[in-house]
Amino acid sequence: MNGNHRRPSRRQAARQVLGGILRSLRQHWAQATFSLLAAFAIWFVVQDVENPRVSVTFPEEGQPPSIVVTAENAGPYIVRENYSVRVVAEGRADDLAALTPADFEARVDVRGMQPGVEELRQVRVTSRRPGVRVLQVIPSQVRITLVEPATRELPVTIRRSGQLPAGFREDEAATTVEPAVVKITGLPERVQAVQSVDLDVNLSGVIDQAYVVTGELVARSATGTVETVTISPPRATATIRIGQAFVQRTLPVIADISGAPATGYRIASITIDPPAVTVSGERSVVNELTALSTEKIDVTGARAELRLVRNLVAVPNLSVERRSVTVVVKFEPIDVAATLTVAPELQNLPAGFARDPSRPLAVEVRVTGPADLVAVLKPSDIKAVVSLAGATAGTAAYPVTVTGPSGLKLEAPATVTVSLIQVLP
Repeated sequence: MNGNHRRPSRRQAARQVLGGILRSLRQHWAQATFSLLAAFAIWFVVQDVENPRVSVTFPEEGQPPSIVVTAENAGPYIVRENYSVRVVAEGRADDLAALTPADFEARVDVRGMQPGVEELRQVRVTSRRPGVRVLQVIPSQVRITLVEPATRELPVTIRRSGQLPAGFREDEAATTVEPAVVKITGLPERVQAVQSVDLDVNLSGVIDQAYVVTGELVARSATGTVETVTISPPRATATIRIGQAFVQRTLPVIADISGAPATGYRIASITIDPPAVTVSGERSVVNELTALSTEKIDVTGARAELRLVRNLVAVPNLSVERRSVTVVVKFEPIDVAATLTVAPELQNLPAGFARDPSRPLAVEVRVTGPADLVAVLKPSDIKAVVSLAGATAGTAAYPVTVTGPSGLKLEAPATVTVSLIQVLP
């Protein structure tokens, strides 16, 4: 090996490789160019076979036109009617199968038109989808009338739907919406028909203390119909303040009694089972309550026990653990007192004696018992007996025994003074 031979550097080696490639390309450029062109030709043939270019009507016949026409150069005016068209489009079958109205832009130039004067104007439609070409616009012309728009300012209304979870409520006084006022512009009759500009908010399941919602504004008539007008700005943000107002308490139950028991009777006791019920609801409602009431219970003419199931009187916005209770009303006679003067019956009068007729003889009896019995009681119904066994002439006290109808309590003096005189045989 020659000791003076040197190995080429990396740079020199790279230059040698690149030079070889360039020489090969110069020698075979015709073949490379032909191969490339052939590949493109084969690709186009495959595309035309598997995904050919075709033309379709969009939207297809039978469907309403859905490519909305936008007016250009209208200045301060707006178009009275909205127009939509359909097109005949050409493109690959796969592209045409996925067409949407947003793939096209339809415009009509209204430059120079005077408001209130109808004119026929040409519609131009261009495709936004690469590879799709518009061949025809149907209809190619539309009748346009310009009008001067009307303008109003209206406050933004929060249109709520859905229910907050139990125990939560909205503090509407603290709820805000931004912007608070918007401007609507459009056809005079439509602007006039707008009753409210709404931000739709669904509150279902919301428990956030500050629930923030941003959305598109909607103009509605008094009947709820959506009116087509321009809203500026078109969006608003509401901050809805929500608080937990749910509390629980156990409240006593009271019976609502009406009417009066039978004469001589009164209510002895009222028992309610259960005597108390747990309620839940908004704090302001629950805190105002001191008790729950049953439906009315009429005791008119009653003297026997009443056992009834009665519903609790419903309280708005309040939930109760049970709807009814059992009520037992018991009655008892009313005791009254009366004093009757009774002529006593003398028994065991000794022979040869008689009562002194100049001295009156009577027994005061105090009667206590049910009013209905006392009310009909007569002195003759009370029997007072004085025993004169062993009596002597003159005035003396003798024991007296008083009896009367059952159910009554009788009170009388233990003795009565009797004057006896001796009679001749």
